[in-house]
Amino acid sequence: MSERTHVVWHEHNVTRADRERLCGHRGCVVWFTGLSGCGKSTVANLVDRRLHESGVHTFLLDGDNVRMGLNKNLGFSAEDRAENIRR
Repeated sequence: MSERTHVVWHEHNVTRADRERLCGHRGCVVWFTGLSGCGKSTVANLVDRRLHESGVHTFLLDGDNVRMGLNKNLGFSAEDRAENIRR
């Protein structure tokens, strides 16, 4: 692995403990993976709704939405798909 002297860890003023205290629960990431069109977004939206109704602070980041923003200049060629994942 090459040395990356330009990459530096930055401490944050708001700590994980601060966020947990404010939200009343620990943080967690849930990934839904699978083939295109298999229902990941549908299931993610249902889970998001249930967690929200239970008082859990959530944020849903859908891959299609990211692709339409950050990666809007990419198509679906093998090269563009690899770049989409890289970003």
